[in-house]
Amino acid sequence: MSNNIFDLEQQIQDCWKVTDDIELITNHLVRELDIDAITADTIVNKYSAVKELYEIKFDQMWKTFEKVCAEYHGKGE
Repeated sequence: MSNNIFDLEQQIQDCWKVTDDIELITNHLVRELDIDAITADTIVNKYSAVKELYEIKFDQMWKTFEKVCAEYHGKGE
């Protein structure tokens, strides 16, 4: 039997790391670079919005994945 469904699960989990990357780069830009407070707030707001967008997308994708798994394993609703 193919492990594609399990590979898919791992790939989905790996995608969530993008939000960690967004937070990392935001913190780097704010703390490590010489920028003023207004610019720092602008950067944080923009990156926070992108992070939230991806959290929503990944949550929706995960719900779909769980439904597919239930069907795949014969536990359909």
